[in-house]
Amino acid sequence: MKKVFLSLSLLFVMGAVFGQEVKYGLKAGVNFANQTFSSSGMSVSLSSLTSFHFHGFVDYGVSPNFSIQPGIGVSGKGFKSDSGEEEAEVNVMYLDIPVNALAKFPVSFGKIFLGGGPYAGVKLSEKYKLDGESLDEDESSFNTADFGVNFLGGLEFSNGLTLNANYGLGLINVMKESELADVTAKNKVFSISVGFLF
Repeated sequence: MKKVFLSLSLLFVMGAVFGQEVKYGLKAGVNFANQTFSSSGMSVSLSSLTSFHFHGFVDYGVSPNFSIQPGIGVSGKGFKSDSGEEEAEVNVMYLDIPVNALAKFPVSFGKIFLGGGPYAGVKLSEKYKLDGESLDEDESSFNTADFGVNFLGGLEFSNGLTLNANYGLGLINVMKESELADVTAKNKVFSISVGFLF
């Protein structure tokens, strides 16, 4: 909890220190999460798991057409597997801290933006379901940390409303080495959200 408080405090302090124009925002939406499993040079992706995200962020206007956008929020990741006989779901919730750089292009209704940047994630929980029934797992199968890059784009309207599309590509193995020998798992998340800038 202290880390979350310090992260939020840092965002607000940075906003007071620099930035040509500083705006604060919230966004929420749906995640289509997946994981890529790799072993011995081969990789496979399973079915997407539908989850959600909720983020707060600060938009620092470095120039009229460029901004830095750090944020913090929760994001559901994981995957779904359907063998035809059984359907399994793995839902892992993370606290994500992204820092994105955005290029903004003025249009009649506001701005179009494109950008990207790194993110760091800390696992908050993990849940398992088999054929819709929750399973109790005594031991964790996933590492605490996640790290990757975001690619995003969207629309920023003159009234503050935003429409966002984001693709998060995990760069590190999130599965514990003791689970499956020589197998790595990396998160992939495509998300769509609606937000508002204040």
